[in-house]
Order: sequence, then structure tokens, then C-alpha cells
Amino acid sequence: MAWRIALDVIEDVRGTLTLYGWTIIEALGTVSFACYLLKKAKRHDDARNLAKWAIDNIVNPYIDFLNRYGWAIYPLADAYKVYAECSKRLFEAYLK
Repeated sequence: MAWRIALDVIEDVRGTLTLYGWTIIEALGTVSFACYLLKKAKRHDDARNLAKWAIDNIVNPYIDFLNRYGWAIYPLADAYKVYAECSKRLFEAYLK
């Protein structure tokens, strides 16, 4: 019986971390689209500022989080990490 409770807790933690990861992925997609729209509107400074903010406040902390706790949601964490690293490269392109 105690082992069943332990398994339920582990499943809850994995589910919570997976949902958190997915929420951050959605945020990255939204911010990258906002950068794109700002660039299309020729608001280059705003696009750069938003890209810098995204790197500092979403991407880097998220990569740190995955490096620390990603083992709990392996192998999904690997996919999340690739997405975050690709997003970082995209935002860095907006900084140019």
C-alpha cells in the first residue's frame, strides 16, 4: 500500500513537471511570434528588446531548470531542452 502512494506521488511530480515544461514551450512560441511581428512592423528595437528579455527571463532559466530537474521527466526533458536551445538561437538572431 505504501509503495502505491509513493508511485502516485512520483506520477504527480512527473505530470506537474511535464505540464510546466509544456507551458514554457508555449510561452517561447508566443514570444518568438511577437518578435517576428515586431520585426515585420519594422520595430527592430522592440524586437531586440523582447528577444533579450526572453533569453534572460525565459530561455536561460528554463535551460537551467531542465539541467537540474529534467531527469525526472526523461526523455521528454531532452525534447524540451532542444526546443529551448533552438529558441535561444532564434532570439539571438533577433539581437542582430
